[in-house]
Amino acid sequence: MDKKNKALELYLEGFKLVEIAQQLGVSQPAVTKMLKQFPEYHQEKERRKKENQEKARQWRNEYKKQKREQYDEDYELVLKDHREAVASLSRKGRLSDDVLIKLCITHYDYNKQKERLIFNESAGKRPADLPRSVYVHKNVLKQFRVSTH
Repeated sequence: MDKKNKALELYLEGFKLVEIAQQLGVSQPAVTKMLKQFPEYHQEKERRKKENQEKARQWRNEYKKQKREQYDEDYELVLKDHREAVASLSRKGRLSDDVLIKLCITHYDYNKQKERLIFNESAGKRPADLPRSVYVHKNVLKQFRVSTH
């Protein structure tokens, strides 16, 4: 069997041009030149092209689906936080110190000796309704609680 027919046979079996070139000991452009003489090559090339387009379409759809699900999860978290904030604001005219501190945690520093969160004045002027310091107990910001062992 000559190289041209062997190249066509391998191509129709699903081999890539580079793989065919390696098996026949010729360059990839030489394989392409040999295969272009056969109408079967063009048909197989179109079939592979459509197959790859379908795979790409499926991949894009799956990627979009994953992104959409992630967006939905993030959106649900934002909605949950919003509902909690609305509920805490609507129950009474004044927020508890715990809620205020959770909302403004970036303006507080933790003092280990006193086991307190202390307002950091470098963060800006402290609003009158925001406490200067707060004892960290089991109900407020568990991550700051220090073991007493």
